[in-house]
Amino acid sequence: MSGQAFLGQAPSSLWVQQASQGESGVLWFIVGFAVLILIVVLIQRGLKAGSGGSGGSKLNKAAAFSKTGFRRAARSNGLGDDETRFLETYGRALGVANPEFVFRNQTRLDTFFKDVYRYIEKNSESEVDAEEQKARLFAARERLTQRNALGQPVRSTRQLGRNMPLTFIAPGEESYPSVIDAVEPGGIAVEPVHDPYGETIRFRKGTKLTCYFYTQAHQGYQFLARVVGWERIGNKEVMVLSHSDAVSALPARRNARREMHEGCTFYHVVVRSSTARGKAQSTARVENLPYPGTIVDISAGGVGIQSANALAAGEFLKIEFGQDGHAAFGKVVRMNKLRNVGGIMHIQFVKISRRTLNTILSQVYGYSD
Repeated sequence: MSGQAFLGQAPSSLWVQQASQGESGVLWFIVGFAVLILIVVLIQRGLKAGSGGSGGSKLNKAAAFSKTGFRRAARSNGLGDDETRFLETYGRALGVANPEFVFRNQTRLDTFFKDVYRYIEKNSESEVDAEEQKARLFAARERLTQRNALGQPVRSTRQLGRNMPLTFIAPGEESYPSVIDAVEPGGIAVEPVHDPYGETIRFRKGTKLTCYFYTQAHQGYQFLARVVGWERIGNKEVMVLSHSDAVSALPARRNARREMHEGCTFYHVVVRSSTARGKAQSTARVENLPYPGTIVDISAGGVGIQSANALAAGEFLKIEFGQDGHAAFGKVVRMNKLRNVGGIMHIQFVKISRRTLNTILSQVYGYSD
């Protein structure tokens, strides 16, 4: 009986043991899966903190920024030591990882300067400090603008190419437009020019000519050349000019300019000169008579204003514009009369506040858009 009982109970006991082992395996599987999920969650949180969190972000930026690389890129693009060190501070704060790419790419450069502008607005200790930092920022931006306007410098006429417009001035001060047909080791072949009757003007060999041309970057150059002679290229005759390795750049516009259409008010300023005790003195008085005008373009150096009451060249005026009540004093350097009425005054600033100048440059470069 005992053996039978034992044999009869054995299968039940074995099943209980197997069931216990199966449940244990499932339990360990669940625990392992839970631990794996927990590890994945912790890794994701760590990555998120490293990319977006303030502590991790600062560490990543510090690790990515290279002072040597930033200084090399800034100096190679024409910035001075003071400007480079100034921008370096913000490059580090903003985590600029590839300064070479930033300074080579115009879009990325604009984005960097715009980010610095906004950083200054948010983090400056006072309004005075903000305006000072903005002024330094725009000084660096203007320097880069001037350098980019020059493009690749032209040192020799051997760098010129076909179909480039060329203007030369003859000994009698007459100006003649022409086009380059070919640039060869022996000289520059240009299309001949004609008199009012359509006859070719045949300049003699050895005639000295002052030549001007403009690059695609709108930078002007000049050089002196002599007429080498006349030759035939195919079916047409060309005039050959001597090469020059003394090509010089014409003065370029110093400031970036933005076209716009914004109302303004201006007042005539009467300037009187006198002599007191042998010293020349000047007094200025703003007339209390406002004239309406429209700003058509603006830069750090001056402004263009169209008005039916345009002042003549040499006159002084006070200009008021903008919703924040900006004002500046200027001198009319040129006035172009319009066919209907009035004209466009080209005005050079003679007195302007740092705050107003920063506002103008933020509009020119689109930082305030």
